[in-house]
Formats: sequence, structure tokens, C-alpha cells
Amino acid sequence: MIDAPVLLGVVTAVAAIAGPAIAVWITRRSDERKEIQARRMDIFRTLMRTRKMPIHVDHVGALNLVEVEFADDEKVIGAWRNYLRNLGECLEPSSGAAAETEFLQRREALLTKLIHEVSQVLKFKVEQLDILEGNYIPQGWNDEDWEQRAVRKALLEVLSSRRPVKIQSFTPNEQSGPYPPAPEVNPSTP
Repeated sequence: MIDAPVLLGVVTAVAAIAGPAIAVWITRRSDERKEIQARRMDIFRTLMRTRKMPIHVDHVGALNLVEVEFADDEKVIGAWRNYLRNLGECLEPSSGAAAETEFLQRREALLTKLIHEVSQVLKFKVEQLDILEGNYIPQGWNDEDWEQRAVRKALLEVLSSRRPVKIQSFTPNEQSGPYPPAPEVNPSTP
């Protein structure tokens, strides 16, 4: 039999050596879980923030990270794949307004499903309807985005010789221009 003081000494030595190692291991595991949670929450926040701006660079970046950060969650990956599949689909140019509306509503519904699945993994309580109907985008952003697209499209058409540049002569009259007319100069006055 092992003597009690010797046993106590061995247990104390093992605890002195193993205790700090176990504490470090537990701390590292906890830190890893916090990092994973923070990265996942960043994806969730980004998708929520950009849900009405699907071509925003942050939205695309967050979508590309879903596969990495949620690889172990089948529901999230399934919703992500469905949304990506829809993003790869094109609407026929000859489709009417009703078909376009239905197409875009389906796309919004798939994104809503993806964001909701991510929120469930994060134990963040948000309803699908709140995801779908929420978000604010100033009309000016939409107008500016539309104008930039129109200008880029027109410029590309000009540069690819599909659209002419109209040039016409212009003869200014005295009323045109930002400056007032020049004063009359009398040649007989010094």
C-alpha cells in the first residue's frame, strides 16, 4: 500500500503540473469558440445590413464566407446553396413585369431563409418577416446606383461603337453664357 503522505505528494505534484496545462487548454477552447461566434455574427450582421443590396461587395463577401464558417450546419449550408443557385439563374429578357416580380420575390425569400437559418445557429431571435420587410435604403442610393449603371452602359455602348456620339455645331448668341455682354467701346473717346 502507498503511504498517505506519499500519495498526497504525488497527487499534489500531478496537480501542480497538470493544473496550469488544463487551464490553458480550457482557455484556448473558450477563446476559439468566441472567435467562431464573432466571425459568424459578423456574417449575420453583414447579411442583415446588406439584404436589400445584393450586389454590395460586403454582401458578396459575407456570402462567400458562409460555406467556411457554417460548414458543420446542414440547414445553413442548404439554404446558402439554394440562394446561390438562384443567384446563378437569369431571367429571360422577354419576361414580363409579373415574371420579374415573382423572380425577385423568390430571391428575397431564399435570402431571408438563409439569414434566418444563420440567426438560429447564433441563437439570435429574429422572425423571417422582420428580415424580409426590414432594412432601410435611402431613395437617393437607389437613384444614384441607377444613374451610374445608365452612364456606364451608355459609355460602353459608345466605346464599343454601338451608339453614336451626336455632335452639332453651336453658335452662341449674346444671351448665352455665364458672363454679361462686353461693354461697348467708343473708339473716339481716349
